[in-house]
Amino acid sequence: MGVLVPLARLLFSAIFITSGLNHFIQLDALTTVAQNAGVPEPRWAVLVSGAALVLGGLSVLLGVLARLGAATIAIFLVTAAFMVHRFWLVADPVQAQDQLIHFMKNLSMAGGALFIVYFGSGPFSLRRGGRQESGLGGGRLGSPLRH
Repeated sequence: MGVLVPLARLLFSAIFITSGLNHFIQLDALTTVAQNAGVPEPRWAVLVSGAALVLGGLSVLLGVLARLGAATIAIFLVTAAFMVHRFWLVADPVQAQDQLIHFMKNLSMAGGALFIVYFGSGPFSLRRGGRQESGLGGGRLGSPLRH
């Protein structure tokens, strides 16, 4: 059963790693999206968020500083939900529904990231020496952040 945890980390992190890389590949297009959404310093925001997504996704995937990586992902997701997917400002009902779906998807995935923040990376992690790290760095599955 322990193999489910690394599989879950792979499935969870894949979207963030690929999306983060896409921030660099599609830098100009995503900068325009961020600019149209009113994000301050849109080019830097895309670059920083791309790096946060790649590093956060890799940390969750590998189980190294997974709690910190998941916290970074959660912060990005909530920020993007409220800054980019503002469905309440969209007049066209079809586009508003599309933005609502993205908004709720971000909040849902942020909730999943917070589970990792709380429980840690679980088995088959690349934590140093296999020992449990304190703080936001690691921890065994079922070992909450606070005791």
